[in-house]
Amino acid sequence: MPDLHSLPTGSRPEHAIRNNGPCDLALERYLLRELAEGWPCYRDACEWENLRSIFHPEAHIYTTWTGLTHHRSFIEASQAGMDKGAFIMHRIHGSTTDINPEGTRAVTKMKATITQRFNNLPCVSGGVCEADAESDCRFIFFWQKMAGPEYPELEGQWRAYFVRHWYEKDKLIAVTPDRVPVLDHQRLQNYPPGYRHLAYLQEETMGVKVLLDLPGHRREGGSVNGKKHDLLYWQAKEWVEGGELEM
Repeated sequence: MPDLHSLPTGSRPEHAIRNNGPCDLALERYLLRELAEGWPCYRDACEWENLRSIFHPEAHIYTTWTGLTHHRSFIEASQAGMDKGAFIMHRIHGSTTDINPEGTRAVTKMKATITQRFNNLPCVSGGVCEADAESDCRFIFFWQKMAGPEYPELEGQWRAYFVRHWYEKDKLIAVTPDRVPVLDHQRLQNYPPGYRHLAYLQEETMGVKVLLDLPGHRREGGSVNGKKHDLLYWQAKEWVEGGELEM
């Protein structure tokens, strides 16, 4: 097992403000928390205009079922999925933000649980049943304070330029305790542990191909998911310190 008590050496932004610090930056961090919590709150409630308001016009996001996509395409896919019966919701558990001293770039890490209801699943005891696949995760938002002539109407606003997730711990919950779904346990093992049941059932029911290399928990070590965990920390450091972001 990898060292769980440290992150990759040098990956922490040394000059970022994250706790205490000047009051003006504390207020900025509060604003960013409100924006970050907007994703699950607005999306789950179909408040699409409010959801669009947190994104940079060129923002991209990365999820299990869409891969890398423009935020407007994600919203359209979410609407289409809901129309077909997809029922995805979120619970928010807390967040932290690293912000640069200039107050122009920041990264928010928000703990949440992605929960998706699947119905009409074959049941061990016969018939069909429902189950919730859940992944405890961390959203990561790459924020930019808008400035310059390109989008004058957004001057001074914080907008998310990129959003990804760490998928850290997964489970499947029977909605009715004595109605358990049938699973192909051999195929289930092909999916990463951080979003195993979620990926399995998304592929089974939604007609999508789920990516298998998404960032996981650091305990996954040298696997592709463990390596992507560390890469996301390096990308966060690069962003807060003014560098370019490779999506």
